[in-house]
Parts: sequence; structure tokens; C-alpha cells
Amino acid sequence: MKQRSLGYPRSPASPLPWIALALSAGVTLGSGCKNESPAPTPPAPAAVAPALPTPPPAAAPTHAAAAAAKGLEWDDPPQWKKVPPSSAMRKASYEIPAAKGDKAPGELNVFILGGEIEPNIKRWVDEFSGFDPKSLVRHDRTVNDMTQAVVEVPNGNFSGGMGGKQASPNYGLLGAIVVTPSGAEYFFKLTGPSATVKAARDPFYKMLDGMRLEGGTPEKPGASPEKKSEAAPTVPAGHAVTAPVVPAGHAVAAPAVPAGHAPAAPAAKK
Repeated sequence: MKQRSLGYPRSPASPLPWIALALSAGVTLGSGCKNESPAPTPPAPAAVAPALPTPPPAAAPTHAAAAAAKGLEWDDPPQWKKVPPSSAMRKASYEIPAAKGDKAPGELNVFILGGEIEPNIKRWVDEFSGFDPKSLVRHDRTVNDMTQAVVEVPNGNFSGGMGGKQASPNYGLLGAIVVTPSGAEYFFKLTGPSATVKAARDPFYKMLDGMRLEGGTPEKPGASPEKKSEAAPTVPAGHAVTAPVVPAGHAVAAPAVPAGHAPAAPAAKK
């Protein structure tokens, strides 16, 4: 028994097989385009850091800077005996020979410290009691362009700054603070029996006259303390210099000078 096929008869000239083939080729081409990767983007060139300017060569230290770093030099008085310092704080120490009638020698100790000058001067003076305030000497000197703040207590009761130590009567002080260009402060403190300190006064000032920076030249010797001093008025301990009282609304009048004349210098006392 023959089976009959159902459906529509296919015409030999039907375009359906060609259309299917064309669609198949289009799909194949389309899928090929989708699978193709885009060309890689070339990397951007690396950034080049700008060249830094070459630093200028370090300047050689100036003469003033080199001088400021130098220490202080002086000449040891031949009549004094240099001894090893008893503590690391002391830069130098000297034994001052006792004067006739004194049982104990004096001593000079040198320190490199700091701080305000006047409070240190006051600290030295406050180590003495029972002395005449009018005998206190305080003046400033200049040697080799370096300031020297000097103080003298001729005779008093010296406690040495130690609270529990019994004061030594009839003692004196020669003290100086020398300021170098670098700002370093050298403290020279000479104490001892009054007669011994008095005998050491001339060698002490000669030593101050020879102060200079390392490798420097001393000034000409022989100048008296007063010649190089910028003397400040002597003021008793615990007192301040008072200015003249001027009534309110008034100014201190300068002395009248005739026209064509210069003010006369005060006559020197003999």
C-alpha cells in the first residue's frame, strides 16, 4: 500500500533553498565579525620627570664665621700657679699666692656658662655680706672688640654661695665675664683673703688686657682698668639708679649755649 505524502508540492524553481543558504552565510559572517578583537591601543609614553637644577657649590665659610667659632685665649700670670680643675665644669683653675699676713691662698676658676650678665654679677655679689656698698666696683671694658663685665668686692664676709657653709671674713672678689663673638661667655672668678685679692688685682687686669680669640694678637699691655672702661655708676646692692624728678608737663631743659659756641666739656678732676 503506497503512502501518500501530505503537503504542498515544491516547485523546481522555488527560491527557498537559496534564501536559506544566503541567510546561513550572513549569520556566519556576522558571527565572524563579532569574534574579531579590536586592535590593542598602544601604551602612552612614560612621563619623564623634569631635570632638577644642579645645586650650587657650598660657599666657603667666611672669615667672620670662622672667627666666631674660635675660643678665648689669654696669658697666665707668671706669679700664679695653674692647677688641674677640680670639676668638669671648670675650664681652668689657678692658685693665687697668699699675700703677707694671709694664711690661705686665693683661687681663680674659669667657667664657660651662659645667661644674662647682670644677674650673674648680682649672684657673685650676693655671696658677700657685711661689706660697704660704696666699695663695690662695677664697670664694663672692651678688649679686642669683646665686652668684659667686671665687678670687685674689696672686703666682706664670703659664703661661697653655699647655704650651710660658714662665711669667711675679710675676703674679696675680682670677677669678669668676657663675651666672645660667638656668644660664649667666659666667667673668671677670683676669690680669697682681702689682702691676697688686692695683690692679685694688677695681674688680673693684665690677664684681661691680653684676652683674644685663638690665634689672635693681644692688645698693647699697660692700659689701666679705667682707660679701657666704659664706667657705670657705682650703685649699692639692692638699690637702683633714680632719674631726676621732673614736674608733670615739663621737659628737662638743656643748658643754654651762646650762638656760635660749642658746649664745653666738663673739667677733669685732679
